[in-house]
Amino acid sequence: MITFWFFNLIDAYMHLKYGERKGELLKNHPDILVEIGAGYGANFRYLKPGTRVKVIEPNTGFHEVLKRRAKKYGLHVEVYEGKAEEMKLSDYSTEMVLSSLVLCSVKNLPKVLSEIKRILKPGGKFVYIEHVRGHKHSWICKVQKIVKNSWKWLFDGCNVTRDTGRIIQVSGFSKVTQQAFSQRTILIPIIPHIAGVAVK
Repeated sequence: MITFWFFNLIDAYMHLKYGERKGELLKNHPDILVEIGAGYGANFRYLKPGTRVKVIEPNTGFHEVLKRRAKKYGLHVEVYEGKAEEMKLSDYSTEMVLSSLVLCSVKNLPKVLSEIKRILKPGGKFVYIEHVRGHKHSWICKVQKIVKNSWKWLFDGCNVTRDTGRIIQVSGFSKVTQQAFSQRTILIPIIPHIAGVAVK
């Protein structure tokens, strides 16, 4: 119960920081979608009650939290243990895939994007909000390079110098609409962000 309360508290903070953008990205979501790296279920509050969510979450410690939060928001959740590089889902099986502050930590981003395209139906959408590498001449980028190794160790493999936006743009989607923005935070390495929609 304490753990559930703790994640609700974190959720309130994340909603304050990202809620408006997430709500906009997900306002017309389909009745069934896939989320990779759902963690404790931070995005559940933006989904319509009755939505069926197939979650790819390698950390089994989150699985019970996800089920309880899904119940709170009236969602039907299916939790799949495993990595986003090898999703146990069929080809062309979903209209939407969602990621939120996840792609910094996957080991093989091109492979993950390939898997996303594999499971998306033709015309399906990959929607995402991610923190990214700063502009190469910016002071933030210099800070990111300095703290890169220690940051990865402290934050479960998070790579603050990954150029996620560019990698998505060249990964073979038919159309990518992407916006860069800065998210105010005391954690300087994760100030630069992107939000976007990539269409198969």
